[in-house]
Amino acid sequence: MPPSSTFRIVSSFSSRCSCNPRLTLTSHTLGSARRSFAMAAATKMIQANRLRRVFTENKGPSMGFWQMLPGANISRALARAGADWIMVDCEHGCMDDRSMHEAVSAIAAVGVSPIVRIPDMQSWMIKRALDSGAHGILVPLIRTVEEVKGIVRNSKFPPEGQRGFGSPFSMQNFDPMPTMTEYLQQANSSLLTMVQIETQEALDVVDEIAPLVDVLFVGPFDLGNNIGHPVIDGVIAPELEDAIRKVLAATKKADKRAGIYSTSGEQANPQVSRVNSVILQDCRSRLQPRAVSNSSVATTRSTTPNTLIMAQKCVHQGCGKIYTDADEVCKYHPGPPVFHEGQKGWKCCKPRVLTFEEFMSIPPCTEGKHSTTDLPPKIEKKEGAEQQLPEQTTSLPPPPPRGPITVGQVTSTPPPPQPESEDDDPSLEIPDGRTCRRRGCGAVYDKGKGREAVEGEKCVHHPGVPIFHEGSKGYSCCKRRVLEFDQFMKIEGCKTKDRHLFVGSGKEDAEKARRLAENGGEEVLDTVRHDFYQTPSSVIASFFLKKIDKDRAKVAFREPQELDLDLPTTDAPTPKRYRKAVSLWGPIDAAKSSFKILGTKLEVTLAKADGSSWPVLRSEDRATGEILQVGRAGRVQ
Repeated sequence: MPPSSTFRIVSSFSSRCSCNPRLTLTSHTLGSARRSFAMAAATKMIQANRLRRVFTENKGPSMGFWQMLPGANISRALARAGADWIMVDCEHGCMDDRSMHEAVSAIAAVGVSPIVRIPDMQSWMIKRALDSGAHGILVPLIRTVEEVKGIVRNSKFPPEGQRGFGSPFSMQNFDPMPTMTEYLQQANSSLLTMVQIETQEALDVVDEIAPLVDVLFVGPFDLGNNIGHPVIDGVIAPELEDAIRKVLAATKKADKRAGIYSTSGEQANPQVSRVNSVILQDCRSRLQPRAVSNSSVATTRSTTPNTLIMAQKCVHQGCGKIYTDADEVCKYHPGPPVFHEGQKGWKCCKPRVLTFEEFMSIPPCTEGKHSTTDLPPKIEKKEGAEQQLPEQTTSLPPPPPRGPITVGQVTSTPPPPQPESEDDDPSLEIPDGRTCRRRGCGAVYDKGKGREAVEGEKCVHHPGVPIFHEGSKGYSCCKRRVLEFDQFMKIEGCKTKDRHLFVGSGKEDAEKARRLAENGGEEVLDTVRHDFYQTPSSVIASFFLKKIDKDRAKVAFREPQELDLDLPTTDAPTPKRYRKAVSLWGPIDAAKSSFKILGTKLEVTLAKADGSSWPVLRSEDRATGEILQVGRAGRVQ
């Protein structure tokens, strides 16, 4: 078959251009008989439809790219890379109606044919694609002759079809631009109708389908799945080759064009199939160097008769090469990438660089075999770890026998005390700058203005308590929740009082002053918030208190199970002190226990004396009966 009777459509493109790098589409003529759609005189629209012009003038191989991501800049970049057509994929691509319109106009403006693959064969989808100014449509997953007849009817104007006329955008995507009358008269013979043969039903009636359309495309992957012989690891089964041969034969008989998906520019190398009907020609010379720099799959002839094997892409880090020889040497990085303090490199080798471009240029450090499976690097074992493990496990005492936990009588928690007063005592002086006691109010007393200035003000506040749960913040009295602390402080109150509360009855202030006097001017805290977690050999507890005075703080570990704390703070003007003898849940080893004072808390490490699990930290805490299973490190002999 002479090269002039073959055209090829390639849709592989560099991933840097944001299109699908997996699909390459090859279409071939079968026979050199006259074209059924050749016209005696070229019309304006045929001259403007670059792909149709290739068909009419027998110009040989034709190439195009497959666009799956939206963006007019992507469309223009693809169209300027040496293509005859761009397939705007609205079936599997991320292309909505607006993106389709933008892509079609951008492609046509460069003088390249925009072809739209629609998601389904519905009439409105065909109309929307052609009304956008597309030079042709591709319809997937057809099954019957009646479906194809319906597609043809919906894509052509009367009397040949039933397509409606009225879009103002259709004409402007042809150059020279036809008038509305010329578009109406020439569209039926100029626009391309293409269908995909990828189901068993369509394959059974392909001889009846071929005469109805301009081009038949074979979807080998869907067709293989549908007939029960899928493409596995790049290998096309003989049964699938027979199905493809049947489509080619039907196309030749109808004097139409047939196409088949391939997956990279490498398939353009000269290859002749065993049925001598698929000719692959080198079309990469027509691509600009930037167009096809990343090919994902190529084809090669297997030594096994009647089998076509697709090349594989190595997924090793630093390699990514297309290969067909499984014994070919692969140069790659076996270790994971390392990004630390601005430096970039690979864990398996020493080079460290600052920019990402330099990182991508670090030469591979290991040689091996190509692989299509990305195996993670092996876990590194630290030297001496196995020798230390027996010593650690033997140092633990035997675990205590597990028995039921005795739960003492639990008294109900008393309700919070009621406010001492809801009104300020008129006989008490309100200090200047005193803030309203009610939560969320925030009103400040100005002594210069006197009580009269605040008598008529409403006190908008929260009677409930603050709630901080899983990142959300709010009050128990209302439902509003926020994430930021600044937003929490600005939550408007949900209750209103007739007046503010600055000092109340004065009893609370008097009691506070009395306690300060008794404790030498220090505020003694009854409790502080605490938390803990544990390992098989220790319990790490935190007591949260800010500004602990490290020089005066005292922490004592007393066996069998007591922790004495004396924690003064440096708060001004009134320092605080937390003094407590904490009775612990289990026995501890005082000699091995330790503590450290941080800016916001005291952290103590309690060495367990018996290695048992602690359900709570303090012996007076309520034991829920929950058993915490803590693993005991060891090695199976």
